Amino acid sequence: MKKLVSGVVISSIFVIMPALGNLAILRAAQLWILLALGVLASVLQPGYNPFTIARRARDKGTGAQIIWSVYAVQLAAIMEAAYLRYPQSVAWDSVAVIALIVAAIGLSLRTWAVLTLGRLFTMHIAVEKGHRFVRSGPYARIRHPSYLGAFLLYVSTTIFLHAWFSAIAAVLILPLAFLRRIHREECVLKEEFGAEYESYCAEVKMILPGIW
Repeated sequence: MKKLVSGVVISSIFVIMPALGNLAILRAAQLWILLALGVLASVLQPGYNPFTIARRARDKGTGAQIIWSVYAVQLAAIMEAAYLRYPQSVAWDSVAVIALIVAAIGLSLRTWAVLTLGRLFTMHIAVEKGHRFVRSGPYARIRHPSYLGAFLLYVSTTIFLHAWFSAIAAVLILPLAFLRRIHREECVLKEEFGAEYESYCAEVKMILPGIW
């Protein structure tokens, strides 16, 4: 229940409130679909506090960078859709449909990654006693499926609104945040698991199956 309430509050702040200057856009389904996606993303992953996550020493600010980068991109997309692109921003064309499908795929991939790790999945970098790294599910094909899923989700939501400036910003900003996090995470995993994790890295690509 706590994650549900948190998801509704945070999603409302970044999806609904920025559009209140254009009440007409709230009559379209698009913002409410994005609100639902935001709530689902919150419920289907471990809870976090965006104001305290940066205090985790091993994270070196990477978790906070991802969270606030996502918030910034989504806020920009809503404002662009409401005040620059409306009413084109709420058109149900092929672009919107494909973007929504990709968003659903991204959320599904991230959720699959979270469920595969179970209690081992956290919003901060931590390896506790008895922890192991998992090679099943999506982790059999790529090392960081949750980040790929999040990238697909949050880039496609900007495209869903035809918010092209925000989409360009998302494509530029989000990879920087995710790659910095991946680099830090893999440094910790190599410290903890040594040759075993090095072998896994040699066998399984980082983010794109069979490519990279």
